[in-house]
Amino acid sequence: MAASPMSGTKSDGEKASEALAQSMLDAKLKETGEREKLKQYITTHLNECGWREELKKQCIEFVQNKGAEKVTMEEITADIAPRGRATLPEDLKLEVFNRLRAFAERQGLEPQ
Repeated sequence: MAASPMSGTKSDGEKASEALAQSMLDAKLKETGEREKLKQYITTHLNECGWREELKKQCIEFVQNKGAEKVTMEEITADIAPRGRATLPEDLKLEVFNRLRAFAERQGLEPQ
């Protein structure tokens, strides 16, 4: 059953098509070295804006509150990862999205 454009849900065919496109994009990113360049750009930006330092502080505070002997990596990750995702700078997300779109277009992978 095809999804209506207004319904907000995707058909199985649309999901499969998106998964294939994402897989092709990922392969091209790795093949050309662009993936590493993007990772470096993201890391640099997150360091420069203080995001990584803030996350480190949150981790230390979490461990101190729970007790170093009592806390597991899974607990730290479960608590901190959602905060990290929620606090990613909007300008970084937009820039990475735009770079990915431009790369896909240059590679002939733009959506049909």
